[in-house]
Amino acid sequence: MTNQTSEIEPESPLHLFDGKLGALQGLLLEMTELLMYQLEQTLHALDYADADLALRVIARDRKVDDYQARIENEVHLLLDASLTLPSDLRTLMIVSKMAGTLEKIGNEVADFARLSESLLACHGAADNAELLTDIIKIGRMIKIMLDKMAVVQETRYSNQAYKLMRYGWNCDTLLQQSLEHQLVIMTRSSSGIDHSLDALRILKALERCAGLSRHIAEYQILMLDSVDMRRLSTPDNAPSRHDYAHEHRASFAPGKALQLRQ
Repeated sequence: MTNQTSEIEPESPLHLFDGKLGALQGLLLEMTELLMYQLEQTLHALDYADADLALRVIARDRKVDDYQARIENEVHLLLDASLTLPSDLRTLMIVSKMAGTLEKIGNEVADFARLSESLLACHGAADNAELLTDIIKIGRMIKIMLDKMAVVQETRYSNQAYKLMRYGWNCDTLLQQSLEHQLVIMTRSSSGIDHSLDALRILKALERCAGLSRHIAEYQILMLDSVDMRRLSTPDNAPSRHDYAHEHRASFAPGKALQLRQ
């Protein structure tokens, strides 16, 4: 028994790195799913005039911060352990940037919840029905973007990241229409100015969520397809996943991390 145990070869550094990188990707997915839940709960709070639910979303934001701190800590441990090849540094840096961007989305969702709680505490839901329609519609669009982001993290295919970016541009168009609508409501009645200002602040927070979600899609495409979308990120000139149909599929499964090494 002792001889057999001594003959077991230790885990290779490459395999160890792949496993830890897979764990990092798992944390990113959990963090994204938590943000989806946070946004969903905030929308429920508005829809059902539940100010207490909005307060719980605000309190839960610390869990988003905890995920970001855990990911950063794991990235630093991998760098300090000298398990990575120089070409792996790009992957670790992208993971770190994605975690930081997700944390910013978490802050915006918490601000959304905070503004929603204030709106519900000062005014009844019935008084804000017209104002809330635009907010809930845009919020649901942001949730779809987060869902596409989670699909990419889970499947390691970039197709949904390209769709996320194009969906985000459509969201921007609706956001501008919603902002204009709120201004019309504001000018229609001076008594509703405070309501409209709160709604405008919420829409701006959602606008930032949409922009940050597109940034993460850019990171995902860079990591999986080695395509830098940051200078192509306009509706007119951005390519689709089909333009890279013959590009490799990157995976974080053990033994396949070499696909990321360009």
